[in-house]
Amino acid sequence: MEFIDVSAKTIEDAIAKGVAQLAAEGQELVETKVLEQPSNGFLGIGRKPAVVRLFFTSVAKTATQEEVAHVEEQSVAVASQPVATTETEVEDTAVEASVEEKPSKKELSKEDQQEIAEKGKQFLDDMFTQMGLTVVIEKMMTKDKITFQVHGEDLGILIGKHGQTLDAIQYLTNLVAHKDVSGHCHIVVDVENYRSRREETLVNLAKRLASKVKRNRQKVSLEPMNAFERKIIHTALQGDKNVVTNSEGDEPFRHVVIMYKK
Repeated sequence: MEFIDVSAKTIEDAIAKGVAQLAAEGQELVETKVLEQPSNGFLGIGRKPAVVRLFFTSVAKTATQEEVAHVEEQSVAVASQPVATTETEVEDTAVEASVEEKPSKKELSKEDQQEIAEKGKQFLDDMFTQMGLTVVIEKMMTKDKITFQVHGEDLGILIGKHGQTLDAIQYLTNLVAHKDVSGHCHIVVDVENYRSRREETLVNLAKRLASKVKRNRQKVSLEPMNAFERKIIHTALQGDKNVVTNSEGDEPFRHVVIMYKK
C-alpha cells in the first residue's frame, strides 16, 4: 500500500488534514498509524507536532449515484460549493440508526449535548468545504446520540472501502466535538443512509453463505471486516442451529468464518 505522512498540531487535526487530501486526490483510506505524538516542549521550546501516516489505495473507477446506492465506494469528481445544513429534532423513542453506540458515562445536559452537536457540525462543515463538496447535512438528535446524515450527489468518496473513510470521519468528529466538553454523546456520521444499507447487505450475505455452508458442510471465510461489521454477521446467524461463526486473524485482516455445526 502507498502512504502519506501528515503533521499538525494534534493527532486528530493531522488525520483530518490527511483524509481531506486523500479525498481530494481520489484515494481510498485503508489504515492510519501515529508516528509521533505531539509535544508542547518546555515553555514553547522544543514543541513538536503530531505526525500520522495514512495508508491508501488508488482508485481508477469513478462512482455513479447508482453504485453508491449499492454500497460501491469509488473515486468521484466534485464541484466546489458551500455546505448547506438542515436540522431535525426527534424523540428519544425514534428508531435508532444501525450503528455501534456506546452508552453515556453520565447524564448529559441538553446544553452540553447542543454544544457537542454544534462543534461536530462545524467540523464537518469545514472539512467538506475544504474538500469542495456540495452537501446538505441533516442533524438528528436523541437523548444519547447525535446523527449527521450527509446528502448529496456522488459522495462515494466519503465512504471509502467498506466505510473505512466514513469511519475515520466519524472518529475525528467525535474527537473534535467532545474536546473540552463534559459528558459524552455518541456522534454518528452517515452518508445517504450508507450504514443501514451496508448492514442489510451484510445480513443478506451472511444468510446466503450460511445456506452454502449447510449444503456443502464446508466452512466459508469472509473478507476482512471491522469489529462492528463482524458483529452484524455474528448476530445475523446466532439463531441458526446448523452453523457457528468465529472471528479469526489479526487486525486489520480479522475476518469471520462460518462453519457447519455437527
